[in-house]
Amino acid sequence: MAELIVPKIIDQLSDVLVKQFGEKVNLVMGVEEEVANISSKLATIEKVLHDAERRRLKEEPVGIWLEKLEDITYEMDNVLDEWNFKIHRAKNEGTHQNARIQPTLWIKVRSLIPSLCSCLKQVPVRSDIAQKIKKINEQLELTLKEADQFKFISSGGIPDSQDFKRIMTTSIIDESEIYGREADKNALLDQVLSKSSSQGRKGVQVISIVGVGGSGKTTLAQLLFNNDKVKNHFELRNWICVSDPFDQKRIAKAILENAGKSSQESELDPLIQRIKETFSGKRFLLVLDDVWTEEDSKLKPFKDSLKDGASGSVILVTTRSQRVARVMGSTDTHRLSLISDSDCWLIMQRIAFDGRSKDSIWGCKKVESIGEKIAKKCKGLPLAAKTMGSLLRFKDTVQQWQNILDSEIWQLEEATMELFPLLYLSYNELSPELKHCFSYCAVFPKDHSIFVEELIGMWIAEGYVRPRRRGERLELVGHEYFDNLAMRSFFQELRKVEFFLVHDFTLCKMHDIVHDFAQFLRKNELCHVLDGIDYEQGIGRNSSSERARHLTWLGTERMFSSLVVDFGRLRSFFALPRGRVVPQDLFCSLKCVRTLALCDCEIVEIPAEIGSLIHLRHLDLSWNPFVTLPEAICDLYYLETFDITMCRKLSCLSQRIEGLVHLSSSPGATLMIWQF
Repeated sequence: MAELIVPKIIDQLSDVLVKQFGEKVNLVMGVEEEVANISSKLATIEKVLHDAERRRLKEEPVGIWLEKLEDITYEMDNVLDEWNFKIHRAKNEGTHQNARIQPTLWIKVRSLIPSLCSCLKQVPVRSDIAQKIKKINEQLELTLKEADQFKFISSGGIPDSQDFKRIMTTSIIDESEIYGREADKNALLDQVLSKSSSQGRKGVQVISIVGVGGSGKTTLAQLLFNNDKVKNHFELRNWICVSDPFDQKRIAKAILENAGKSSQESELDPLIQRIKETFSGKRFLLVLDDVWTEEDSKLKPFKDSLKDGASGSVILVTTRSQRVARVMGSTDTHRLSLISDSDCWLIMQRIAFDGRSKDSIWGCKKVESIGEKIAKKCKGLPLAAKTMGSLLRFKDTVQQWQNILDSEIWQLEEATMELFPLLYLSYNELSPELKHCFSYCAVFPKDHSIFVEELIGMWIAEGYVRPRRRGERLELVGHEYFDNLAMRSFFQELRKVEFFLVHDFTLCKMHDIVHDFAQFLRKNELCHVLDGIDYEQGIGRNSSSERARHLTWLGTERMFSSLVVDFGRLRSFFALPRGRVVPQDLFCSLKCVRTLALCDCEIVEIPAEIGSLIHLRHLDLSWNPFVTLPEAICDLYYLETFDITMCRKLSCLSQRIEGLVHLSSSPGATLMIWQF
């Protein structure tokens, strides 16, 4: 996760020095050289981060090195926050003291101006910040030396998905092994065979099958491609595995060779011309399987070369991205649904019991009952069912099957080796910002309905949303991020809900296995305590909880005292589902928190200690019965989102709240105070 925060720190390091000198506040002196050294070291590290992140999942020592680096950069982020905050406070104190000088006394004190200004601006040197900066510089020096052992390659020297090869697909399929796709096949068959002619459409139709990785897009395309009616309907049938990178020459040659045409040309233009000649006037079906590129400039030559096909011709595209479907100019899009739990179980048992003798566990009622429950964990994803079936094939006792049922998928090494590389391909296509935004969603429980607007506010609070130009509204950039992830099938079940006839909100969910993948990516940074019962059984007591950065609390107030968590490290704290009660002393512990969501937690009093949470950006206190807010709320300099919706007993806000500059003026700032 260092790919995003390291360049952010580099930018902020220079900004804070400029701000200190610009405000003429000598807060932290004598650290210019240390800051320059930190910037230089981070710039060196930044060049190898892509390679380090690529190797993280495969090489444990690299993962440990990145964890150390992340700890350092998070600490630097906190120090910069503190430094900026104290510059702001020192400036305000100077302004207020100036304001106290009465105009009638101006002439009398004129001679004292030099010493007065000196008193106001030469505030005590913050040796604590200087010491922290020096310590961070020393830690970075050691981290940089450790990096030498890994022989990292600088950016630009490696392909994106070197460790996760895409499997090249073919048109061959065994239909007896397919379950749960009959309705999809019939619907798609109707689109391909009848829609283009019966509705009077002319020219080549583009039909896209869109779905999450592992949902069976290729399988459905294979079923269609090999259907007897399809074979008789089209003069030419052509199957191309596109994959990534999108190699135009390779794809062009493959199209020609599959059509029975030799291709000796080495340049793209003559290849495209031959495709045009080959397909012109013929009714054809061209399957472009596993399309990733969203660049119209790469796809356009092929679309142009095929547009002269006979009426009824079809280009069938399979992709994970709705954006690809749009770029292809799809006339129809088939959104692939998930299969039923019973179909998942049929897939699993076909693989799990294949070749077993009659005296084995095959036919055992207890095993079948466990197997059906495991099938539900696949959540309708055919690839997950196949993976679990392959895993269960080598489990010969009831207890071994029970162990699989009791485990999270991301804790099963065999399953992660099959499933997560597939998801990693989609993940690896994302920018560092989108990678952070996606993996952050691991803070939510499985099957949790996520408010999109609230999620975007959390992304902003964590610093994941970065404007491309000055003044750009962060929530608009955040919505673009979300749309980008949703179009790649990282989110599902998007729907609008109305809030008291006043405002529409968007709700979404994550597929359980996609959520598992997010947890897998954040497993060394995130502690997600499921509930009090699970905690008693040991969940939350592992080493990762001690170094947690984000915590979602689903337990009871009684369990708080025994939590093995360093609350001082947390950047996010959530109490979910709503109705959880949290202890009052929580506010004293969350020293570094940026996101604090305590909706409907029966909070009757907000302690003044909340004012010490200087890093706080996103604060949700909605649906709580407190009567007043402490003045200390107005000390939260960085606060950008403040939600006190439906706090019915709250009657007024302090006038000082207008002084929260980031809440009142920053792009993306929100104050929610709806009452009914």
